[in-house]
Amino acid sequence: MKSRIPVVLLACGSFNPITNMHLRLFEVARDHLHQTGRYQVIGGIISPVSDNYGKKDLVAARHRVAMARLALQTSDWIQVDPWESEQVQWMETVKVLRHHHSELLRSLPWKEGLDQGKVDSPGPAVTPNRVLEMLRTETGPSPRPELETGCEWHCA
Repeated sequence: MKSRIPVVLLACGSFNPITNMHLRLFEVARDHLHQTGRYQVIGGIISPVSDNYGKKDLVAARHRVAMARLALQTSDWIQVDPWESEQVQWMETVKVLRHHHSELLRSLPWKEGLDQGKVDSPGPAVTPNRVLEMLRTETGPSPRPELETGCEWHCA
């Protein structure tokens, strides 16, 4: 069997509060990617925004992070990362992608048993360009060219 491309799903948002549908989106995305036969989802990250996002009635980040952690207590593949919520100002999604890309590369190789053996170089699987390439393949051209430009600049 041809080795599948490892993918980490990332969801940024207020999670004010986190809902069952937020969690269900991870499941649906993972199932779809696995059904293509090309990808293997190896993790998921929920990244709540900082208090300075500016959304009306936004609950304090520490509470939103705590709620998300409680909601994910039984998940063995989705985690909450508080980094974005701890930033002094609101972060663009591209900057959050860069952070997680850097963190993932720093921690690799880290998974055994993906298809047949160790993941030696999953760099292409976790870059924003890889995400955009996959989305183009599955859904056509990007509806947000400014995001695509930012990702291409980051990954170049």
